Amino acid sequence: LCSVSACPERLDKVVFALLILSLYFGIGDNTDAQSIQSTASLLYFVCAICGYGAAAFVPSLTLERSLYYRELADGCYRPHTYYMSKFVEEGVLATITSLVFVLVIYFGCALQGSFFLLFVSYYLTTMMGIILAYAVAAVAPTMEAANAILPTLVTIWMYFGGLFIVFDKISRGWFWFSWTSFLRYAWGAVMLNQFKGEENGEIPIFFGENGENMDVLEFYGLEGPIMGSVGSCLGLLAGLLAFFSFIGVLGLIFIRHDQR
Repeated sequence: LCSVSACPERLDKVVFALLILSLYFGIGDNTDAQSIQSTASLLYFVCAICGYGAAAFVPSLTLERSLYYRELADGCYRPHTYYMSKFVEEGVLATITSLVFVLVIYFGCALQGSFFLLFVSYYLTTMMGIILAYAVAAVAPTMEAANAILPTLVTIWMYFGGLFIVFDKISRGWFWFSWTSFLRYAWGAVMLNQFKGEENGEIPIFFGENGENMDVLEFYGLEGPIMGSVGSCLGLLAGLLAFFSFIGVLGLIFIRHDQR
């Protein structure tokens, strides 16, 4: 049985899978401009729900603080051991739910590219959301504060993921921040998997600033050695996952929220 904190997140996957299936059924291999645009938005939404759905994991740390502090004082384990056990537990459950979710949307929405790469991309994004929730829960003083901080962070990063404003149009003062967005790399990976080398990925349905024709990957700036490579996108996504894991462990080690 899934834990109390995880059950709502598992239910969310079922609800979103059915919603996506009913809205985008069979759209992935269509070659018209509207379908290509809608598929790009679908893939962005799939990545974004991993961040918002992670709010269900915040109570996993905040509600266990009293028990954690007591067992830590008794020498039962170290902070990084506790953190890793939570991560592994959710990682195993996320494997199953991610597989079911990707099976539904890949075949139901007629998505293209490698099923395995889509699964890996979605799984890493799911784990990124969970680790982000853990990091926020470890640092925030209360569950209410954590539940306010997490969606705020995800929403901010959504603006820099590449869909709402293309990378080339982000102002110089903010461009550096786009590299911190996990949605940039998650969406980049699934977009490349969906459109690179496919017929509908090479149709010039967009126009550039000077009127030149562009395909969907060129338009969104998913080119070059970093954003044009699935491996680079997934590697940077894994790097962010490791970074926020480190932040979460540091929070457990150095920040105490109990009353003394």
